[in-house]
Amino acid sequence: MYTCAIWTLQTILHLSMRRGPACKLQLTTSIVEEESSKVGLFINSDKCKVMTTSTWCDRMETQAAGMDLEAFSDFRYLGSHISYNESCEKDVRVRIGKVAAIFGKMREVWKSSKISLKVKMRLHESVILSTFIYSAESWPLAATSLKRLDGIHYRWQRSILSVS
Repeated sequence: MYTCAIWTLQTILHLSMRRGPACKLQLTTSIVEEESSKVGLFINSDKCKVMTTSTWCDRMETQAAGMDLEAFSDFRYLGSHISYNESCEKDVRVRIGKVAAIFGKMREVWKSSKISLKVKMRLHESVILSTFIYSAESWPLAATSLKRLDGIHYRWQRSILSVS
């Protein structure tokens, strides 16, 4: 029953988003609310939030369960920052900070002469790079962000290789 309800809601969302630009979000919300109530599901307006992108033309208030939904300009979803203007700058800064902290904690490993360069590079790939590029496939990178990421990556590699 739930699979059918989810498929129906996905279909409704897809079809309602293909309609004209006016009132798309409110129309979609109303349709989802109406159809979900048929199978015993209800929208909790306290838990629902709204965020539109800078290209969204419908700026009117959206309601669910008879209450206005709170609007956000950016939020965190599955570990990534999603913003109103579709920028990934905040996500890039957070990711760089996390990796810099990990890199700093591993400083003794990087400086050790007892650990081979091959092992250090494997650690770099498995620990540093995997953390660094996590969720990067969804980043719409600007040239400045790309240069910053490249510069930091090369700086860490030079540090591992003990090259200044």
